[in-house]
Amino acid sequence: MSLTIKELADELAVSKTAIRKHMDDKFRSTYTIKQGNKILIKDEGVDVLKEQFKNSESSTENSAESNATASADSKNSKDTTALLAETLEDQRKQIEEKDKQIRELHQLLDQSQRLQLDVQNKLKQLQNKMGNSSETKTIEENVTNQPSDNQKQSENTQQATKVSDNYRPDQVLSSDGSSYQAAPRKKKHWWQFGR
Repeated sequence: MSLTIKELADELAVSKTAIRKHMDDKFRSTYTIKQGNKILIKDEGVDVLKEQFKNSESSTENSAESNATASADSKNSKDTTALLAETLEDQRKQIEEKDKQIRELHQLLDQSQRLQLDVQNKLKQLQNKMGNSSETKTIEENVTNQPSDNQKQSENTQQATKVSDNYRPDQVLSSDGSSYQAAPRKKKHWWQFGR
């Protein structure tokens, strides 16, 4: 029993265009008969088309399942992305907090160094004041106890004459004040001075 394209489309619950897409030239020459303006499909052709639509329905179901899986995967991907974004945001906040703590520590360290420098400067000032007072005392004592210029000149000339009178290169004075003859010194050559 031959069916028209419209009857077969109604039976399979598809459009006439879908059936025409499955009918290529080879199919038409083998499984169709032309009766006036109508194309009739033979029983063998109907079975072939039904089989093709079953396969396409199962592939459609598979594609629907794969679409569902893909949408589930995309949902999981979105969840994963959201989780990663949340983790990154938490880490960014932690880094900002650490940066803030580091800035505060730098300020405290700077303040500590300034205080230490101030303390050192004050200690130096105190030492200078105390040192100046002792220095001024010694300067004053030296000024009061200093002999006049005439006395200095006479002392210097006396010392010069004492040295010249007492000086004898061949005699050496011992610690008790007695003199003794020094051993003659051996003359050294220039290359022996380092020894």
